[in-house]
Amino acid sequence: MASIEINPLPSAPFGVLVSGWEPAEPLARESKQKITEALHQHRLLVFRGQPQPTDEDLVRFVESFGDPIKGSEWFRNAGALPEILPVTNIRGKNGQRLGVEGATDLEWHADYSYAATPGKTSFLNAVELPPEPPRTYFTDMYEAYATLDPKLQSRLTNLRATHSIADYMAEPDKDFAAKVERDEAAGIDRPDIPEAEHPVVVHHPDTGDAILYVSRGITRRIVGMERDESSALLKELHLHATRPERVYGHDWQVGDLVMFDTLGTMHRRDAWDPSKRRLMRQLSTACII
Repeated sequence: MASIEINPLPSAPFGVLVSGWEPAEPLARESKQKITEALHQHRLLVFRGQPQPTDEDLVRFVESFGDPIKGSEWFRNAGALPEILPVTNIRGKNGQRLGVEGATDLEWHADYSYAATPGKTSFLNAVELPPEPPRTYFTDMYEAYATLDPKLQSRLTNLRATHSIADYMAEPDKDFAAKVERDEAAGIDRPDIPEAEHPVVVHHPDTGDAILYVSRGITRRIVGMERDESSALLKELHLHATRPERVYGHDWQVGDLVMFDTLGTMHRRDAWDPSKRRLMRQLSTACII
């Protein structure tokens, strides 16, 4: 059994490179502890150089770190393993969508922040990439909070915000409607995509560290605040959190698995040529905040 090795990511403000993971083998207790400690310290781990995990390998690995969210059911892309959400523009032979589509840029967000039990740790695996893969960018929300003016930190202490992706789903989407009709015809009952309210400042359930928990892509409004004031505050926080010196841009290779602190980071994605195939597997564990 290979041992887990952890090395710095060159020229990155945070994150480390991990080697020695064997996807087909159960994760040893020592390896799990080493990975967990690295995640708490570095926020983001890039697993590179290992064999491509099977779906079963990937779910087993994720389950080592918590209870997976079955997000594919919300998007009606659930396969044999609903813990895996396919993120792809590839379609089946009959034109059926095989996952969450879209080749446009994706705004800054934290996975499943719109759920009552949001994402704690996320895992993103590259299965198939276009010739010029879109970058995924990450920013450290612990650092974002720690570097706020103390007066602003105090102002945020008791604030709460709503998180929703209803704006994305509100646009006409015949394919999504077709999925609903397909499930109903088959007698399949799937949950609706949720919305949630969370504190603007949360604390990681393992470490207690403070995190700025808002994102431009999903946070809709500060609860109890006039819309103009809410929008101005969210814009200020977003610009602060995404200062270039805080951001790591990941250049994907097939087989990469990026494991990241979902509560403590935000991420976004560049656009790419929609005629080129891309397939990612996304998983997250859930937590109570």
